[in-house]
Amino acid sequence: MALNPFRRKRRERVRVKKEPGRVRTVLTTATDPLVDLLQPAGPKVPRWLLRLLVLVTFVFFWIAFGSAETTYDIDATGRGPMFFVAILVCAPLLLAVSRPLPALVFSTATAFVLGALLPVLNSAPWPWLVVHGLILFALLFASCVRGSLREAAGAWLLVTLLFWWGVDDPAAGNGWAAGLASIALVGVLSGRLLRAGWALRAQTEVSESERARRVVLEERTRLARDLHDIVAHHMSLVVVQAETAQYRVPGLDQAARDEMQSISETARSALTETRALLAVLRQENAQPENAPQPGLHLLPELVETTRRAGVQLDAQVTGDVGVLREGRSLAGYRIVQEALANASRHAPGTPVRLEVHADTSGVAVGVTNGLAGGTAPALPRSDDGSIAWTDVGAVTESGHGIIGMRERAAAAGGRLQVGPTADGFVVQLFLPGDPGAGR
Repeated sequence: MALNPFRRKRRERVRVKKEPGRVRTVLTTATDPLVDLLQPAGPKVPRWLLRLLVLVTFVFFWIAFGSAETTYDIDATGRGPMFFVAILVCAPLLLAVSRPLPALVFSTATAFVLGALLPVLNSAPWPWLVVHGLILFALLFASCVRGSLREAAGAWLLVTLLFWWGVDDPAAGNGWAAGLASIALVGVLSGRLLRAGWALRAQTEVSESERARRVVLEERTRLARDLHDIVAHHMSLVVVQAETAQYRVPGLDQAARDEMQSISETARSALTETRALLAVLRQENAQPENAPQPGLHLLPELVETTRRAGVQLDAQVTGDVGVLREGRSLAGYRIVQEALANASRHAPGTPVRLEVHADTSGVAVGVTNGLAGGTAPALPRSDDGSIAWTDVGAVTESGHGIIGMRERAAAAGGRLQVGPTADGFVVQLFLPGDPGAGR
């Protein structure tokens, strides 16, 4: 029967998705257009924070609307003046994230104008709405967080002048000045900390991207070195067969001999170009390897070496791995070698199972390691005895090993699956076979 590479077992799963509440849906739908407008141009602010800002502004608006007639002597029979005052007081708070300094200037000017034009009924603790004072504090803090040191000093001085003007007692004015200085200082320090965190996060992303790119390039260089020996071997055979054809095949005319000589020269030129390219790709201080490249036919030696290193390895190989051409066999060997090394390095003392199943359609490989003190889990099998896909979790490709395995599998035209399971960790590989590989 043809190999079914890692056929996934069908499982009926019932997934219960929790639907958001009706109130949350209504609030999200109502605030999303305003949230899009309030998003600053710099580093993105979480949407939940902008939604919270909109809701707080809405609550402050109704508080200001209700308390306007108790602070200012305005006509309570008509709601228009109270509504206008509440809008002037609370609207700047919406710009606390995107434009805090202009919002602070506007809010300070509003407090000065309202206190100067409207008769004040209650001037404790200041001659403007209590909500207005809280908004001034929030805008001062936001301005110091987002602005430069000079802008923070200007914002503090502006709000301090407003309090010195509005508060009758000079001692109280000096106390408010000190309190505002504390708010500004905390805002400046918080802004420096946030900017340092943003810069560090951006640099970390760049470093991770460059590191991953470097790992891929290094792995591809190793692939080129590994495949060089295989290509050079076959090209050398072409050269030998072309040059000895006149001695092995009797009766060749001159045209056939010239053609064989041309084939020999072309093959030698290709070998020379391949060696020159390999010299460019070879890393510094890297010595050429004289030993022939391994393949899956050397799995018994690899298993024995792994067991001598102290790994509890259970190996099972079925079928003829000779269905793979040399390049794919080399890729399979290197992936198995890396998987066994990772199992012994990251899960020392745990049992490891190696399963290989080969037939005319290709070779399926599975390497699993179990938990400490247990047994290595076996891979699921299809009805025809081939290895089936198993469910694995997500894995962070932070090391060279997994990236290298994926590069080798992709270069060989295979499929690779790596990740944790409920019983341990699994590496699964499928390499398609070649009809003429065994010749």
